[in-house]
Formats: sequence, structure tokens, C-alpha cells
Amino acid sequence: MIGGFFFFRVVLLPIANRSTESAELIASALRRFSGVVWTALLTILISGLYNFITFFRSARAGAAMDPVVSDYSLYIFVLGIKLFIVFLIFTLAIVLTFPYPVFGVYQKRPAPWLNLTIVLGLIVIFLSAYLRRLG
Repeated sequence: MIGGFFFFRVVLLPIANRSTESAELIASALRRFSGVVWTALLTILISGLYNFITFFRSARAGAAMDPVVSDYSLYIFVLGIKLFIVFLIFTLAIVLTFPYPVFGVYQKRPAPWLNLTIVLGLIVIFLSAYLRRLG
């Protein structure tokens, strides 16, 4: 999903800005990309829930064996930050791709919102790698 937003920002928007019908091209591309976004959001939600449940099952089992060694406060803190950023990405993805008139203001000028989504996505990827090392 983040790769798609990156492509949209780096490749498609510059091409669309050179076209005379840029608003129609951007709107059409956003509509087509919305299927990918919704599929990715659902997949991320399901896999995140699975990983969340799996981690806490193993953490509870580890704490039962040795409660002194099992301090997961840093992991939970970083996970909370990651989940908040993922929520922001979900919100931006919905605002950018959902064909609702209220979101038209953001969809007409998507560049800053795409930039923010890409940066937040990279932060989530780095936080995920960090959590893998902690877990």
C-alpha cells in the first residue's frame, strides 16, 4: 500500500500535473487505487490482530515461567505508537481514496497528504523491524 502511494506521488502526480485534464486523471487513478487500498487495509488489520494475539500469548507463557525476565513495557510502548501511526495511515488512505464529497478538498490536492502517508508508512516499517528485534 505504501509503495502504491509512493508511485502515485512520485510518478503519477507529476504526469497528471502536465496534463490538461489533471483533476480527472487523479480522480480516476484514486478510484482505481481504492480497491488496492481497501484490500491492503483489511490484510493489515487481520495480520496485525493475529500478530498481536500471538505475541501476548507467548508473553503470558513466558511471564508464567519467569516473571522477572519478562518485562515487555518497551515493546508495548513502541507497539502503541505503531498502532497509532497505522490508524493515521488508515485515516489518510480512506480520505484520499473514498469517493465522498467531503474528502474532495483533500483529493484535489493530494500531494501533501501522500507525502505524509509515505513518511508515516516508512516510520511504521522501521518500528515493525525494531519490534521484531525486541520480541
